[in-house]
Amino acid sequence: MSEMPVKRSPDATRPADTLTMTLFHAALRRDLERARFLLENPHWLSPRRARRLGRMLLWDMGELRRHHEGEDHYLWPLLLERSPESSELLNAMENEHLAIDEPLAELEVAARGLVAARNGPQQVLAALDVLEGPLRTHLEHEEADGMDIVTRVLNHQEWKEFEQRAWAAGYTPLEALRFLAWICDGVDWSPSVLRRTRMPVPFWRVLSGPLSSIAAVPGASVWAGTPAARIRSRVTPR
Repeated sequence: MSEMPVKRSPDATRPADTLTMTLFHAALRRDLERARFLLENPHWLSPRRARRLGRMLLWDMGELRRHHEGEDHYLWPLLLERSPESSELLNAMENEHLAIDEPLAELEVAARGLVAARNGPQQVLAALDVLEGPLRTHLEHEEADGMDIVTRVLNHQEWKEFEQRAWAAGYTPLEALRFLAWICDGVDWSPSVLRRTRMPVPFWRVLSGPLSSIAAVPGASVWAGTPAARIRSRVTPR
C-alpha cells in the first residue's frame, strides 16, 4: 500500500512576505512624526495630553525593544545559518541596534519626565532628535537590504513561525488587540497591500476601517483633536 503524500502548507511553498515588518516600521515612523508635531507645537499639549504623550512614547519604545530583541535573538542567527555569505550585513544590523540602544533609553528617560511633569516638551524633543537619525537610517537599511535576505532564504511558513516566537509570544489578548490597533492606525489599505494580508477583502475592510481611523477618536487616542491625527502610516510596497 503506497504512502499518502505529505500535504505542505501553501505558506511553505512561497517566499517570506515581510508585510508585518513594513507595517511595524511605518507605524513607528508615524508615531514619531506625530509626537514631533506636538512637541514642536506645545500649545496643543495640555498637561493631560502631555502625560498621555509620554506614556505613548514609552509604549512605542517598549515595542521597539521587543522588535529588536526578537531580531537579535532569533532572526539574525537564523539568516546567518541559511546565508553565511551575508555575515557582514547581518553584523551591521546588530551594530545598528546597539547604536540605537542609548538614544532609545534617553528618550524613555525624557518621556518618563513628561509623564511625571518633571520636564517639558523641549527635553523630549531633544532626545527624539538624537534617536531619529540612527533609527531612520537603520529602518531604511533593514528594509532595503535585510529583508532581501529574508525573502531569499525563508519561506512564509518559516517567517510566520519566527514572528510568533520572537514577537507575538507573551502578548495577552488585550495587548495583542492594542498592537493590532496601533499597527493598523493610519494605514491606507491599497489593493496590493490588502492582497498580501491573504484575508477576504470585505472582512479586512470591516476590521481595518475602524482601526485605521482610531487616531481621530476622542478618548481613544492621544492624537485626537490635533493635526497630528492626520499624519498617516506610509506603507511602501516591496
